[in-house]
Amino acid sequence: MKKGRETLLVLLALLFVFSSSNVYAKKYQDTRNHWAVEYIDNLSDAGFVSGYESDSFRPDAEISRVEFYKIVNSMANLSKTYTVTFADVSTSDWFYKDVSKAIKSGYLTPTTGKLNPNNPITRQEVMGILGYMYKLKPDTAILKQFNDASKLSSDNKGYAGALVKLGIVSGDSGQLRPNDGISRAEVCKMLYLLMDGYGLPAERVVVDSKIKFGDQNLYN
Repeated sequence: MKKGRETLLVLLALLFVFSSSNVYAKKYQDTRNHWAVEYIDNLSDAGFVSGYESDSFRPDAEISRVEFYKIVNSMANLSKTYTVTFADVSTSDWFYKDVSKAIKSGYLTPTTGKLNPNNPITRQEVMGILGYMYKLKPDTAILKQFNDASKLSSDNKGYAGALVKLGIVSGDSGQLRPNDGISRAEVCKMLYLLMDGYGLPAERVVVDSKIKFGDQNLYN
């Protein structure tokens, strides 16, 4: 936990310096009485998440795949890229570079089919990516308490269990709902707890020859 708290202290110190230059933390009009306001404000103050027009954050809206990739890439300070082959991602898209970074980092499997980049990212996709980026030790035994654990893919199951063991994920009424979407507020809570306990994820890079392509329908 010490490493994570040191990271937060550094971020807060930087924010104090910036505030003296008339740069202030962003506050959103639709999060003031929200259960996740602390998590959202901390991630926003650190520069990892941002809102929309009219000072809104839309905390209960489901986060899309590319919105989530952008946050993870920012937290891990990813810089290396790989050519994007998805049929529905073009170089003119604002998220093109984030998709290319995600592939090069190894948490996104490339295909020649569709990514459906603006679709809600699933809960198990989020757990798989975070487990991979934080290099968590897979744990499947703890998942016995959830009656829908069988819906987790083999790639994500161990990381989901690891996040449950760490207390980052708790489930709801004996369910993980792995194929459901996840709200922007829920994502902020997970990211804050990980950052607070374990710091920021380190950059990960996969050599081009090790990048393997997946089935065309992987993200349908």
